[in-house]
Amino acid sequence: MAGVACLGKAADADEWCDSGLGSLGPDAAAPGGPGLGAELGPGLSWAPLVFGYVTEDGDTALHLAVIHQHEPFLDFLLSFAAGTEYLDLQNDLGQTALHLAAILGEASTVEKLYAAGAGLHVAERGGHTALHLACRVGAHTCARVLLQSRPQRPRGAPNTYLAQGPDHAPDTDHTPVALYLESDLGKEEDENEEDWKLQLEAENYEGHTPLHVAVIHKDAEMVRLLRKAGADLNKPEPTCGRSPLHLAVEAQAPDVLELLLKAGADPAARMYGGRTPLGSATLRPNPILARLLRAHGAPEPEDEDDKPGPCSSSSDSDSGDEADEYDDIVVHRGRSPHRLPPTPASKPPPGDPV
Repeated sequence: MAGVACLGKAADADEWCDSGLGSLGPDAAAPGGPGLGAELGPGLSWAPLVFGYVTEDGDTALHLAVIHQHEPFLDFLLSFAAGTEYLDLQNDLGQTALHLAAILGEASTVEKLYAAGAGLHVAERGGHTALHLACRVGAHTCARVLLQSRPQRPRGAPNTYLAQGPDHAPDTDHTPVALYLESDLGKEEDENEEDWKLQLEAENYEGHTPLHVAVIHKDAEMVRLLRKAGADLNKPEPTCGRSPLHLAVEAQAPDVLELLLKAGADPAARMYGGRTPLGSATLRPNPILARLLRAHGAPEPEDEDDKPGPCSSSSDSDSGDEADEYDDIVVHRGRSPHRLPPTPASKPPPGDPV
């Protein structure tokens, strides 16, 4: 991954400083944690430095531990921050550490964050939850971890040092973690055992559930996981009323279509304009799609348009190639407010030949 130093191996000074995590000092990434030792004493003077640290991109030390896949440092942070709002702090892209772990496909990290109390329903800038992101990148093992009850975390004494961070600095837009934490520093465990199922109905800013995303990406294995978890096989997306069957037809994914039909998806579902999945399939070049639908009792289309409508999945941003979006998590793709505008093309002087 460009711009990310591998902290588990020897790295030169430039790599270490550019990594972001190096700004915390060499001890921060040591297996024992930042400056742990007899000299710390009960004051834990390093805590404000580590838990109040935020990069110019909004990444906390926890974000960096996930990005660099540095498990010892991650374990150290979670040993103190479990059950606090620190786990759900978002960077400038709206990403929490759990989002990053899902994007990277790091199932063990997802499991650790989930067990520590990371929120399942936090949405990043596109409205995606961690499960949405796992579906987008095909991280099946991460999805399996998220589609189960949260492991019970043993209650212990609160880590009161987290409230002792520095005050808000006037020269930065970022607020230290202390201001995000509740006064009792314990994240109330108000989630019940079925809370994870709410992920299945979560919609991103385009109105897509994780199942919609998995279907658009033609991921039969992910669709199978979501179906077993109880996803609604007939829930329409809000723009045109396309059901998962419509999306499977538009994606021309016969394996996904067959899986949905065998699982009980309604072959007679209609879009807001009245089009059925079979009506959509007759407009596609793959004859298997219509054959599968007819075999499962789909009604023949009547008085339906003979042209694909404006809701074709080809115009759907979820169906596009988002490889560039997550190619380098620590590099933002947005336009910098300080970037100079492009130089206009020079024009030949009057009278010069073109």
